[in-house]
Amino acid sequence: MTWTPETAYDAMKEIYTDDVMQEEKRRVFQQVYRHLYEHLEDLAAKDAVKQEVEDRMQLYKAYTFMPGDNLFQSMRYVFLLARGEKERDRAVTQQHLQRIYRALFSAAGLKNPVIPDSFWETPLGVSCLVADKGIEAVYPILDEIEIS
Repeated sequence: MTWTPETAYDAMKEIYTDDVMQEEKRRVFQQVYRHLYEHLEDLAAKDAVKQEVEDRMQLYKAYTFMPGDNLFQSMRYVFLLARGEKERDRAVTQQHLQRIYRALFSAAGLKNPVIPDSFWETPLGVSCLVADKGIEAVYPILDEIEIS
């Protein structure tokens, strides 16, 4: 198919529904949550998180909402851009992208995140690609989806 920005955004809206985005937030939350606990064990501080915080974290996971400026808000931001919302400030977009990359792909001792190729095939990865490079960057991905 020959894509235009309009047809590509329409396809993205159809593919990346609210349900898909909610599940992606849960998947990412689980990764970051597990990573946090692994590092707490590394620091011999496994019991550092109080039960009330544990309970709150389970609510965040269930409802995929966390108040304030955080990873969920950054994910929401790039999802909305991928579905056609207009970017208002390039610097804000870059801040959200950096938060996502840092949370998911920055190892201790490394200054820059190491992003695996498989990330760009996930709903979040595709959304980040749109936010960073524009909708045109995902035309080949949309072509693959159209063939399937």
